[in-house]
Parts: sequence; structure tokens; C-alpha cells
Amino acid sequence: MNDIIAPYMGPSIIDASNLRPRLVDLANGTHTGAQREKPGFLGVFDELSKAIPQYGETLGMHPGIWLNIVEKTATLDEIRALKKDVLKLAEVLEESELYYEDAREADISRIGGFVDATAQHGDPSVRAAFNKTLEYRSQYAKKAADKRRKNKQARAETDAERAPKAKDPNPT
Repeated sequence: MNDIIAPYMGPSIIDASNLRPRLVDLANGTHTGAQREKPGFLGVFDELSKAIPQYGETLGMHPGIWLNIVEKTATLDEIRALKKDVLKLAEVLEESELYYEDAREADISRIGGFVDATAQHGDPSVRAAFNKTLEYRSQYAKKAADKRRKNKQARAETDAERAPKAKDPNPT
């Protein structure tokens, strides 16, 4: 290929069916204030794995709390492994959309060029058959020209306001 594009070599099928019963969809705003994993979690997890079996009963702690942490950690590991592939695939889909959209727009622009050349040097009637295509192609050019025209008018008005007013040679 070239340095700009390369074929996507990652997974194209991502199966979340094993995770589906544990996936949640939070209502907007409900995750505000949620606590996130802090640096050092792996050290804490290792410490708890050793200390809870030895001191959990002394602490009066139900053993289910540790099992919950272990299960949630395993779920997070699965989510994060899948999420990495999903995010990469989403990035590749976004970039692929951009690539093919740009290529299609270039093709439409080339067709407009053929129509313009044919209309100018041969058969002007072809413009009618490609009217929507020509309008579509020139949308941004027309918008830019309108903006330049408005900016030029605004500058002229500003310059006129700033121009020093001539003094009346005969003040009364």
C-alpha cells in the first residue's frame, strides 16, 4: 500500500455475548461522582488476596466481599480486553468512512470537471443532465464566496466608521 493507508488487521467480529449479562447501560448523568480505579490497584489486589484469608474473620468481614472484588476484577479485565478491540475497530471504521467519503467526493468533483469541459468545448446541454451534481460539488465554493463577500462588506463598513471625519472649514 502506502504510508497513508494500510489494511486493518485486527478483529472484524467482536463478540460480547459472554459479557452481555454483566453489561450495564447507565442513565445519563448517573455516573457523575462514580469512583474510578486509582494508581496502585494491582498492589492492593495482591495484598488483599493474602491478607483477607488470614485476617478477614478477625476483621469481622464476610468472605463474600473478597469474592465480589475478585469477580468484579475479572469482569473489568474482560471488558477492558474487549473494549480495546472495540475502540480500535471504531477508530478504523471512522477512518475508513473518512477515506471512502473523501474518495467519493473526489470522483464527483472529477465528473463535474468532465461536465464543465464538455459544456465549455462541446455540448452545453450536458449541464442540465448533471445540474444537481454541479450544485452539490460547488456548495462549499459558493458558501466560501458568500463569506468572503460578507467579510469584505463588513471591513468596508468598519473602515468607513474609522475614517477620520473631515473638519468643517466654516464652523459656526
